[in-house]
Amino acid sequence: MSKVICIIPARDEEGGIERALTGLLSGSGLSQSDFIVVNNASKDKTPEIVKKMGILSLDCPEIGYGNACLVAIRWIETSQRNPKYILFCDADGSDDPADIQKLVRVIEETGADMILGSRTLGIVEEGALSPIQIFGNALTCFLILFFFWRKFTDMGPLRIIRYSSLHRLKMEDPTWGWNIEMHVKALQLKMDIREISVNYRKRFAGVSKISGTLSMSIRVGIKILYTFFRLLVFRVHS
Repeated sequence: MSKVICIIPARDEEGGIERALTGLLSGSGLSQSDFIVVNNASKDKTPEIVKKMGILSLDCPEIGYGNACLVAIRWIETSQRNPKYILFCDADGSDDPADIQKLVRVIEETGADMILGSRTLGIVEEGALSPIQIFGNALTCFLILFFFWRKFTDMGPLRIIRYSSLHRLKMEDPTWGWNIEMHVKALQLKMDIREISVNYRKRFAGVSKISGTLSMSIRVGIKILYTFFRLLVFRVHS
């Protein structure tokens, strides 16, 4: 039984993924077999680099963060791995590998369903978060406080969840609504969700798929808001 499996969606990250994965392998406390990198329709050498490093690489031809995560989850379901926890991490080197050890330790010690890494509570390298990302996170956190009376400080991508709890969420969003879907459904099911501080760095190379352009940031923001309010109307049931 694997205690943790870390899912890393990756699209066109050849400029920094080797450095990012090397850091994760040496500083996360996880072994090479604990990582799954999902090639999300990359047009560069991202999958070749991952395979060369000996890390499991899955292919997801449909663009979308959620699509990539779902490919990995389906693979885990059909394998014999049966992990205790699923961890989600970015492929661009922005996450501090040492924070993964913190996430694993806290979820073990508290028995929580999900632990979220809050960049707001940690140290953010200058320029790592764009103004529109900061605004979007603040708005989403405000909506959660208003509708659920729960205070959170960030909707960051670095998070760990019990595998059994993840199954209860019945995740389905194919694109940018994935993280907010996970958060809202967990709240609706009254799961134990906690935040810890994590550090955040500028990506090692390339441009963010979400905040790289204003038009993309707006599209992502609209999708997140749509997902949030749709879930308020169509609640998940355990």
